[in-house]
Amino acid sequence: MKIWNGYGSEHSMNLVLIGRFKRAQDAEKVEKDIDKLSAQASKDDSDSIPFAKPENQRFSDDMLSLLYSLNVHSLAPSELGQLVSDYRLEREDGRITVTTEEADVSAFVKLFIDAGAKVEVFSAHDYPADSGDAS
Repeated sequence: MKIWNGYGSEHSMNLVLIGRFKRAQDAEKVEKDIDKLSAQASKDDSDSIPFAKPENQRFSDDMLSLLYSLNVHSLAPSELGQLVSDYRLEREDGRITVTTEEADVSAFVKLFIDAGAKVEVFSAHDYPADSGDAS
């Protein structure tokens, strides 16, 4: 007999993450980098890394090569699952808005800050008016 212990909640985070970049091309590059990282993370099945033993939580060779080519040095293997989670990304000029039900958004925060963005994170549950027109 197996006994399952776990924690669940029907309450979603409904997080909004906004990165404001000094230049529109910086936001465009980050958007493209996220697309590339998400695609590779999906190929690598990166959402399973956080559940692996610590010694198995590492980047694939392909991911290491991609991170190096994109000059991204701040992400941890356990954060890659965030890039394959359910999120919506919208870019408008120098602003990227990410909305997600997930609590972990550190990968996005790091990518935004590394590119020089000013970052704001809040719950659309608490600030619904800001989630659509946060400028």
